Amino acid sequence: MAFTWISAAMLCCPPLLGYNEANYSKTTNICMLEWGNMAAYSATLAILVLGPSVISIVYNYGYIFTMMRKVRSGAPIHDKEYATALAENLANPSHCMSFALVFSFWISWAPFTLLRLYELVSGDPVDNPLLHFGAVWIGILNSFWKIIIMTSMSQQFRLLVRLLFLTICCKTKGRLQAELIGLDPDD
Repeated sequence: MAFTWISAAMLCCPPLLGYNEANYSKTTNICMLEWGNMAAYSATLAILVLGPSVISIVYNYGYIFTMMRKVRSGAPIHDKEYATALAENLANPSHCMSFALVFSFWISWAPFTLLRLYELVSGDPVDNPLLHFGAVWIGILNSFWKIIIMTSMSQQFRLLVRLLFLTICCKTKGRLQAELIGLDPDD
């Protein structure tokens, strides 16, 4: 995970250090980087960032959902301690929430990615500024879906948001409010 974050930061370094300039895109109304000048650098870091992350996500969620299906179907697992520990871990609702967060990210950015891939493959830019603008802002809307997903799927998140509001609005210590709503110090 640290490698992914460091690689993602390195992807932003050339524009930040002045090696490459950002260009204002009239179609999307935001500044976008011109990756064509540093294609090899961008491709290498994109592979280093996306490769391990996508492999890890696919493998981990594949394992989690396969084991969930096996446990629910009653498939025989010979080691009872392993089966008990597995059932307890798979009952954690954070698995489904984190999958929903990853899925919403990919769905939100899919229109922009598909539009850019179409332009790249066809070699013909789409001359519809509203389409570009909408695709970019649907992707940016991903941040809005996170709060909805986390609020609807995580009881712990709702409790901590309540604690935050109690601390801010009531001007009291957070530890006292945590005890009032029943959070353990380890939560």
